[in-house]
Amino acid sequence: MTAETTHYRPIEKKDFKALIELICKTWNYETLTTPFIASKLAAVFLFSSLAHHSYSQVAVKDGQIVGLIAGRDNDVPFEHNAYYLLTAWNIFLLLFSKSGREAFQSYKRYLNISESLLKQTHESYDGELLMFAVGDAVRGTGIGSRLFSLYLDFLRNKGARTFSLFTDTQCNYSFYEMKKLKRIGVVSRKMPFLNQEIIFFLYRGDLKTILPSTNMD
Repeated sequence: MTAETTHYRPIEKKDFKALIELICKTWNYETLTTPFIASKLAAVFLFSSLAHHSYSQVAVKDGQIVGLIAGRDNDVPFEHNAYYLLTAWNIFLLLFSKSGREAFQSYKRYLNISESLLKQTHESYDGELLMFAVGDAVRGTGIGSRLFSLYLDFLRNKGARTFSLFTDTQCNYSFYEMKKLKRIGVVSRKMPFLNQEIIFFLYRGDLKTILPSTNMD
């Protein structure tokens, strides 16, 4: 399996179910709670990211979605506000059980931490990487790097110079350091829903620095 044999295209509505499953598996939500709560939490993260996005790509291999990236520049289409309704609906479904409410509190805590780290930088950015997930089976094949490179090409074509991204120790954060992003914020917080302490990171990307190292062609 190689990045060259994988098809890349923007997200479509028909992808939502597969994307939610990809997020659940990538972030191990189903090891923490019931499949229902896991899927709704994944949906909240997906749709809240899409509400802010102006760029997306999925990687499709043998008819299966194996990777996802969503980001933005500073020109988000107005019609993407419709994703707030999908976010709100899935939050509503979480509130009917104790574990669902705990999952929602974890999501709120995640947002508060990311906003706090951003404020500490006292800097504005031309873009933001909102969501990035690659299936375990295709990691190390170049698909993640290709998705990342495509997003950088989008930013470059929009005239962007910098972007930010928020990640944590549950993700492959070393990937961003390999791509020459600069870590500009870090904080550790206990996350009760996850039953562990998580270290959160804020990274800054400078397109002049990282574009040469992410050229896959």
